[in-house]
Formats: sequence, C-alpha cells, structure tokens
Amino acid sequence: MASYIAVIRKTAGTDYWVDIPDIPGCVSRGETPEAARANFREALDLHLQDRKTLSPPRTRAQLTADDLEDSVETFTVEL
Repeated sequence: MASYIAVIRKTAGTDYWVDIPDIPGCVSRGETPEAARANFREALDLHLQDRKTLSPPRTRAQLTADDLEDSVETFTVEL
C-alpha cells in the first residue's frame, strides 16, 4: 500500500478543493474542507479506474511550494 499526500486548497471566491499532486487530474470540491474531503474519495476511485499506473508517492517534505500553493491542510490517502 502506498501513502499519497492530498492537499485541501482554497482561494478567495471559491469552494475548497482537494487534489493529490502526484495524481494529476483528480480533483474534488466542497463548501467546507470536510465536504471536499468526503467528496474526494469517490472522485479518486473513479479517476483510478482509468489509470494503468501511478507515479510513486512523495512525502510531505518532498512536495514543493508549487505543490502546496493555496494549501489549507494536507492529509494522507492510502492506495
């Protein structure tokens, strides 16, 4: 099992959204961080159905400032 870092983000005038920098193209949103996180698992499951391979996960310390832009919090997703 691999541990990927998911990022909850927020900018002025938007809902919260979640993505995993190491799995591009999979995004979910919600009015609160909790809603965005809850919606993300379904979005991730659907996204992974179309993926043949995944990039290896990076640790939180390996993520760049660009990876964490507009970050509110991070959490780990086990795949």
